[in-house]
Amino acid sequence: MLKMPEALTSYEVHQHVWCVDKERGYWLFKCGYLINNDSISGYAEASNKEAFILHVNGQNIEFILTRNGLGATDLYPIHFCWNIVSMAPSCLQNVYREHLLNILKEALNVFKCSCIRDLEDNAKSLIAFDF
Repeated sequence: MLKMPEALTSYEVHQHVWCVDKERGYWLFKCGYLINNDSISGYAEASNKEAFILHVNGQNIEFILTRNGLGATDLYPIHFCWNIVSMAPSCLQNVYREHLLNILKEALNVFKCSCIRDLEDNAKSLIAFDF
């Protein structure tokens, strides 16, 4: 059975921002957008950086990602590319790091735009990776 961190099991955590691979014991959780406190308006605003937690082999890896829009097509009107801003812990062995990035790509391919929140948009989405 997969165990989620206690902070992520509370009632307030939105159930639809998860991707779970029960067979391999992996999960991906979207924490949300990071807040920019240095905005032009002087008020805190959401940034273009999104925080995710990838759980693999009993370890939580935190990723900060951005996504850039790419050219839309008739078949895929939603087309974007994920980029890694940071990863913690960052001191992973190269072989293990490559394995983690492949798992992250698989999870983001399932997650698409907004996991099960918007299946219609997900079906029209094509995503790429710049990592």
